[in-house]
Amino acid sequence: MLTSLNWTLMHLIDVAIVGQFGTSELGSLAAGRTLTFITIVMGLAALSGVLVHSARADGARDARATGDYFRAGLIFALGLGIACMAVLLFWAGPLIRLAGVAPDMAEGGTAVVRAMALAYPAQFLLAAAAHFLEGVSRPRRVTVVNLAMLPLNALLAWAWVGGHLGLPALGAVGAALATATVSALGAAAMLVSAWTLPDAGPRGVRDLSAPAWRRAVADTPALIRFGTVPALASGLELAGFSWLIALSTQLGAVSAAAFQTVFSLHNLAFSMALGFGSAAGVRVGNAVGAQDYGAALPRSLIAAGLAVIGMGALSLFLFLGSDPAVRPFTNDPAVARLAAGLLALLAPFMIFDGLQLVFVYVLRSLGDQVAAGINGIFAFFLVTGGLGWWLVRAGLGAPALIVASAAGMVVAALLQGGRLWWVSWRRPRSSR
Repeated sequence: MLTSLNWTLMHLIDVAIVGQFGTSELGSLAAGRTLTFITIVMGLAALSGVLVHSARADGARDARATGDYFRAGLIFALGLGIACMAVLLFWAGPLIRLAGVAPDMAEGGTAVVRAMALAYPAQFLLAAAAHFLEGVSRPRRVTVVNLAMLPLNALLAWAWVGGHLGLPALGAVGAALATATVSALGAAAMLVSAWTLPDAGPRGVRDLSAPAWRRAVADTPALIRFGTVPALASGLELAGFSWLIALSTQLGAVSAAAFQTVFSLHNLAFSMALGFGSAAGVRVGNAVGAQDYGAALPRSLIAAGLAVIGMGALSLFLFLGSDPAVRPFTNDPAVARLAAGLLALLAPFMIFDGLQLVFVYVLRSLGDQVAAGINGIFAFFLVTGGLGWWLVRAGLGAPALIVASAAGMVVAALLQGGRLWWVSWRRPRSSR
């Protein structure tokens, strides 16, 4: 589970440190995240084929193929990261305005986006290597690297945000630069972790020959095809939430900061489900590779049950302790009061978000990523985004953002769960 906490915890660290620095800077960070959050998640979804194909090859006992998918994933990740970095560096301003960020926060948000853009190549390389390691059932190595990154990110963010250790005080931009720096170091460490696997030789991880790279280039289109629908779906799903962030900036700096705080705490709970979903995706991928389709549903239900237990406990904690939970993120009493109320409203619905994510990972491993993507688009882009816009226009204020989020989570859980049941019912239990 800890292997999936990295990006979320780095984001939480940034929000907490920037929130203590000032409400306006936290608003700038929130404005920047309308672009960076959605594009990072799209990139991670686009790379999901590395995990699925590696897990399938591992389940089929084809060690050499796992190494080929590792190299193909690196090619895909580097190209995607450079492309995203270039777009955000050169067009951050127009994209921020297009996203609907309030004019008084657009300048600060643009600066955050440009700083965060530097993280993309390294972040995607890190993700590709981590997906490979998880796909071949080596999650502990990913965990070690991720956990090592967190204190360094906290130290650099503290120094760059507030001007300590000889670094300039850059506020929200400093937090973004800290994330970019730590992402580069983390990518290097994750690649070393893959290189030093005990079975790196049989898997061909260290094979740098021309034929190996030609196979990787040939495999890259398969990863791109697999990841295209999840990436587009994730983009549209997150567009709904990014639209809520943009709407929060239109409600004022206090609402923007409060919603950013709640969204960050939600992501912490969400990352718990991400861990269970990733594990379920690997195990179901192993079953598909071994052509043991009957094992897919039981493994899925185990992961779903664990997600309900884990997220249920965390949701209860956030519901009962919403006030102390938001305190580390702001020193503004108005922001803290609003964030605590919004968090208590959202907490019970986080369980549904966890369930739908586990089901999405399983559906991807079963090769049903298109249907999973369509379900997500409907739930989060249309329901969450559309309902949020309507309720804000109706004058409900900041609670409108939470009601819209909760509605999308419930709809997504019902759609993804129903699809998994349908696919499992239609598939043969085994083709061996």
